[in-house]
Amino acid sequence: MSNKDITKRLANAFISGENEGKKIKFPTDLSWEPSVDIIETKSEIIVIVDIAGMKGEDINVVTDGHILKISGIRKGVLEPGQKQFHKLEIEIGCFTRKIKLPVSVDRENRSACYENGLLKISLKKLLVKNDIRKIEID
Repeated sequence: MSNKDITKRLANAFISGENEGKKIKFPTDLSWEPSVDIIETKSEIIVIVDIAGMKGEDINVVTDGHILKISGIRKGVLEPGQKQFHKLEIEIGCFTRKIKLPVSVDRENRSACYENGLLKISLKKLLVKNDIRKIEID
């Protein structure tokens, strides 16, 4: 989308009052954060990420200590030559989401699947034994 198209779209929205009291999303702001749900069970942490319209190979998932980092690029679905926009609300472009995990997780025991626009990441909790020992004072 050219700058001329963006300017025309914003001018039309302003004149029509379509965006009155609403946040205007600029298509050139190609950075966004997907919504997430974080669920804890007895044995694992499950993170569900809402990233519809993507392919699994366009998504990166990395764990680093207590941090889970999800990133990727969602491409637009507009065909070349389409010029008239009535609404543009679907976020496109690069995204990164860093999540501080509530507990330590096993870096080797994890899985992820992407289905129906939702990425589900399962991370097994690190089972830390309660190793409390009294220290005798001399």
